[in-house]
Amino acid sequence: MDFHLEQGIPILERTPAVISTLLEDLPEDWTRVDEGPDTWSPREVVAHLINGERTDWIPRARIILQQGKYRRFDPFDRFAELKTPRPLKELLEEFDHLRSQNVATLRGWNLKEKDMELTGEHPEFGAVTMRQLLATWVVHDLSHIAQITRTMARAYTRAVGPWTAYFRVLQRDVRQ
Repeated sequence: MDFHLEQGIPILERTPAVISTLLEDLPEDWTRVDEGPDTWSPREVVAHLINGERTDWIPRARIILQQGKYRRFDPFDRFAELKTPRPLKELLEEFDHLRSQNVATLRGWNLKEKDMELTGEHPEFGAVTMRQLLATWVVHDLSHIAQITRTMARAYTRAVGPWTAYFRVLQRDVRQ
């Protein structure tokens, strides 16, 4: 499926509500569970998404629009803010607020098809297009929603007993 901004924006708009619906008012056993060493809890995923709203998607898109290939993107620290002590409700509210602002900024740019082919310089991948950056933002959201639900499902791996045979989500290594 090719990326079209008008199809991607609705996913970006819905992500905060989807995650809030999944996590808000749940006991911490659900929101702080992880899949083992070097994995993230649902709560840590929300903190990571906030960091992305502040330092990744719109800042990088702005670089593409204003400076293009002449300025390399700042590296994104995927692990920043993971251990914040702030309450989950506050994190969910901040994510919703920042995402609303960022989608409004994105809409306000009124990007045309030619803008989607503008390039920026990624510190690891080299030249990337605006289209690739924005498509990645959408996939990033969807992959973290899947990560949250997978992590929560796996919390009951032992509890379901023999039924693990029926759930692929309980059978796969997290690193696959």
